[in-house]
Amino acid sequence: MLARNGAPQYSLLLDGADAPIMNSALRKWLAPVALLLSALFCQNAGLYSATCVYLQWADAAEGDAAQHNAASAAAFSKGVGSTSLEDPLHQLLKGSQLAESLEGLSWAPEVWVDLLTDCVIISLLIQLVRINDLKSWTHLALTATVLAILKGVLAWSTVLPDASGWMGCQRRLGPHGLMYFRQQNSEGLGTITSMVDIFLLTVQSLWLLGRAAPQQLCADTLFCCSTSTTVLVCLGAYDAVSARIDEVRRERRSAILGLTGLILCAILAADVALAVGSKLHYSVDVLLAIPLTFLVYGNPAVAMCASEWAERDTDRRPVSMNGHTFEPDLGMVAVEPCCFPFGKMAGKYFLQQREVSSEFQRFRWTEDQQRVFRQKKVEMTGKLEAMRRRCSTLADSLEAQQDAAQRLLLEREQELDEKLEDAKAEQDRQISEQQKRLDGELKALEVWKSAAKHAET
Repeated sequence: MLARNGAPQYSLLLDGADAPIMNSALRKWLAPVALLLSALFCQNAGLYSATCVYLQWADAAEGDAAQHNAASAAAFSKGVGSTSLEDPLHQLLKGSQLAESLEGLSWAPEVWVDLLTDCVIISLLIQLVRINDLKSWTHLALTATVLAILKGVLAWSTVLPDASGWMGCQRRLGPHGLMYFRQQNSEGLGTITSMVDIFLLTVQSLWLLGRAAPQQLCADTLFCCSTSTTVLVCLGAYDAVSARIDEVRRERRSAILGLTGLILCAILAADVALAVGSKLHYSVDVLLAIPLTFLVYGNPAVAMCASEWAERDTDRRPVSMNGHTFEPDLGMVAVEPCCFPFGKMAGKYFLQQREVSSEFQRFRWTEDQQRVFRQKKVEMTGKLEAMRRRCSTLADSLEAQQDAAQRLLLEREQELDEKLEDAKAEQDRQISEQQKRLDGELKALEVWKSAAKHAET
């Protein structure tokens, strides 16, 4: 499924005649990024508009309370102006022992979670560029584009009170931010100035890897963009790991995918808990972002658009098999194992267009074919199990032969050591005998020499 043709792409850099092809490939990589930038601009425009509306509403409510009497103004500051919508899940997380234990850390937990998320995002982008996976790159960009546009439209159409309340909004924006939005509501800063400021927010969102900067905006929408970004990155990382280990054994593949899923789920759970516990978003915004991102990421239309954009210039011909012609896949969608309660449906599904040719129309999946398929499946399963048993038997036999050969080698080594010791002992005995004989001959020679001397004298 992955277009692992990185080497030919890099080789184009060495040939000036193929520059148009390289420019076309570069444009195909940059076009989804440009589309995502436009969507982020739309998202920040919606959040910008929602912040203006929220400040206008809060200032108007505070002004109406102040016109009546000082008691009404004090009631506003203590009541509506300082509260937000009730969030029992936030109260539950805030009062837990885990939140109390994390308060004494030198680094805030949000910093660690953001750091882990950024590491996953950067690793995923580097991996996609390294293996030249334009389809996954486009799929992620299109999913992020749809979510960003939906976020911007919801922020513009429905303005919710900020999760931290009016007082929290004032602390977050600061005097300069409040003055800026109040001036925008009263006098208007002009279209060009507003567009430039929204563009700067977009650049900052891109620097934050698609996540909005909450310290510069106020008000809330129906789903959390930071949580949706984390979910999207986790889905992309899981699919990238799954595609890279297609040729790994089933047991090892399951272990790798299980470990990867646990790590990504832990990062997502930490992000969700901190988003709710820090009161930057409502619980409904955070929890709604998870299934929404799953639905957009697994949407067949998004998968087909990504596949069409990535393989538009390639020749996708029909495939012939067993006398039947099948059209090439239009796209691929993945159902992750964590999609409760549809975990049993987890896997990859390939999208195909039916009734595109007369040969394909004649092919129908009947009950007889289903029965034959099941029978063949049972036969193949039995053959596969027999081959596994045979391989296991051969492996055991090979291991037994290796053990026997090892024992035989040890016995031969012991025999050779014993023979070497015997030969050494025999050699030492012969040397000793020869030495004794030589000593006897030397003594006899000395006696003969002394007898000769006596005879001469």
